[in-house]
Amino acid sequence: MSELIRKYAVTHKTHYEYSSPSSLCHNQMHLRPRNLPFQRVYQSNVEISPKPDSRYEWIDCFGNESEFFSIEHLHPSLTVTAKSIVERSNPIYALEQSPSWKEVVSMIGAQREHSHREATEFIYNSRHCQRAEVFADYAKDVVDENRSFVECVRMLMSKIYVQFEYSTEATHVSTEPAEALEKRQGVCQDFAHVAICCLRSLGIPARYVSGYLLTNPAPGKEKLVGADASHAWFSVYGGPIGWIDFDPTNNLIPGVEHITVAWGRDYADVAPIHGVFIGGGFTLLSVSVDVQPMAILVSDDLTNH
Repeated sequence: MSELIRKYAVTHKTHYEYSSPSSLCHNQMHLRPRNLPFQRVYQSNVEISPKPDSRYEWIDCFGNESEFFSIEHLHPSLTVTAKSIVERSNPIYALEQSPSWKEVVSMIGAQREHSHREATEFIYNSRHCQRAEVFADYAKDVVDENRSFVECVRMLMSKIYVQFEYSTEATHVSTEPAEALEKRQGVCQDFAHVAICCLRSLGIPARYVSGYLLTNPAPGKEKLVGADASHAWFSVYGGPIGWIDFDPTNNLIPGVEHITVAWGRDYADVAPIHGVFIGGGFTLLSVSVDVQPMAILVSDDLTNH
């Protein structure tokens, strides 16, 4: 059976302009996409200006490509540009083989298999995602212990999509999920955090996924360079069917138009860039993301390309 494969050139540019020169900055980055069964990274480079005084890479505890750099001299601005070429296909999920909600909870609780034990890391509280009764209450009407596990999660995703308003003004990067739930507003980060909190509060492992999403222009309009954006969704552990991604911002299971960069317990684990600096005064931040389709392929095997 043939499958659709899409190839993209991704450019993610972050620029910090200081009102007065900064004398020192330390930063950690998650900007290089992951290699996955449904995603191949052909190349990924990160350019930093001015040139860092120190810089090193490692694979973090979640398997993400991570990088640290420091600039230890006066600099009036900082620009980080990540460029990647990525090939993406639709993930193969055995959704029709989904066990019931009750069966998944039982498997996770028993922890008889290594994969079940590994997944439980994503049940516990993390910096932004705290288990609470308010989240369990929000999700309980979509959970039926005899219903398909996948269907229950899909219904939770749809509930968030329908009941929450997408608003860039309502929340900020540090907004906690409880506030987003109360407001019923936010952005993709908030929607993912709320879903994760709901699932963990019900004993289900869930993790935060960062990446990119190809945005299509309105009919008759040209696609603007740099008009795309970083995106976020969540992934849930379904026992024998493994991890499955869900995008509550768009009410769908991510496919060829989603590019996975990193995953962790919540946003704090996989922020594209975060760090500290000394001096600098007022800082003006600008970010642009461009996801440019390069080719559409049809193949029986992603690894052949």
